[in-house]
Amino acid sequence: MNIIAEHLFAEADRRAERTVGVLRILVAAILALAFVIAVSGRRPDGDGVLGGVLDRQAAMVAVTLGGYAAVGLLAWSVTGSGRFRPWMSWVFVTLDVGFILASVAVAILNTGIEADYLAGFPAVWLSPLVLAFGALRYNPVLQAYVTALLAAGLAAAAATSGSPDSVTRIGVPEQLGLFFSVPPNIMRLVMLVAAGAVLALAAARARSLLRQAVEETRRRANLTRYLPPQIAARLAEAGSEEARRGRRQTVAVLFTDIRGFTQRAESLDPVELGRFVGEFRARVSTAVAAHGGVIDKFIGDAVMVLFGVPDPGPRDAAEALSAARTILAEICNWNRERLAAGRDAVAVGVGVHWGEVFCGAIGDDARLEFTVLGDTVNVAARLEETCKTAGLPLVASRQVIDAAGESPEACGWKRLEPARLRGRLQSIELYGTDPR
Repeated sequence: MNIIAEHLFAEADRRAERTVGVLRILVAAILALAFVIAVSGRRPDGDGVLGGVLDRQAAMVAVTLGGYAAVGLLAWSVTGSGRFRPWMSWVFVTLDVGFILASVAVAILNTGIEADYLAGFPAVWLSPLVLAFGALRYNPVLQAYVTALLAAGLAAAAATSGSPDSVTRIGVPEQLGLFFSVPPNIMRLVMLVAAGAVLALAAARARSLLRQAVEETRRRANLTRYLPPQIAARLAEAGSEEARRGRRQTVAVLFTDIRGFTQRAESLDPVELGRFVGEFRARVSTAVAAHGGVIDKFIGDAVMVLFGVPDPGPRDAAEALSAARTILAEICNWNRERLAAGRDAVAVGVGVHWGEVFCGAIGDDARLEFTVLGDTVNVAARLEETCKTAGLPLVASRQVIDAAGESPEACGWKRLEPARLRGRLQSIELYGTDPR
């Protein structure tokens, strides 16, 4: 398991032990209150046998619950101070079981009741609580240890008889022997062990699920370091092999680029240049996110944006054109800020096209890159270049305008001369506009 997962498990164990520490204190307080309420007004008159037993039992309860609360306080303190170590959990659960077994042994000696009847001792019913504490941890081995220790201790106590040297002996109705003989006691012990086994299995399952969640989170985090979040989530679900196979898909592709960037780069300090490009990318990212686009890549001062991935929609083309207008509006706002600060204005070009592409991942498991390939991508890039010769900030193909459901005349599009784009044999019908 990787270091991150180990750290998360260690932190989960620390928090679980801290929670159990608080629960020990609460359980001790609740049981002490319940004991006071239960025996209040019920002490036999005089100093008879039962009165003496009850007094000794009350003292034993006070010592036991006080010690149990002290263990809880110690666990809470250690886990909150940074001194906690995983092995300490084993010590704390051993003390939990030790308190139960010691209480049972003292009760047997105090009352003189046969050990067959230990299932009737209140201390024994701390056992389900101690087992339940294990459900808060992610350690099935520790849970199995607690179960085995409890079972062995209670079995050993049940194998003993009330000592003839006990302080006193209290009679027990013979009828109770039917319910506290060896067979029913064995059944109770088996049920206790079964409960512990189920909780150990639950801890193992929880640990396995946590490990899977950690690995999945780590894998998705690694993908998002290279890919847009929307694409990373899809790749994580589909797997790298399916992603490599890819698919044909109709998308809108948008390219935008800063005019005169080479000359600007020559005149700017590298730190200032980085800040400038960062501001440009932030504004483009804001505009793209507002219209559901996915930034495929940043290429220096250029940005390639996709609409319709990973899932196509009926408004992909319309959102692409809206995003193009929003980008230009963002640049206008930026220019107002720059001019007010005494800096020069920034000019950009935006090209948008609509068509079929190959959509998928390329590369190996060490470095996967999700992208789209095809003539549509090349045309969109050429349309952005055409902005320079057309003298307009936005150039789009007839295909994307039709797919968006826009009327060229009604939406302010100016028809450009059909052009044969660089590297392409067929001409394409183009439109341009300046929506600013």
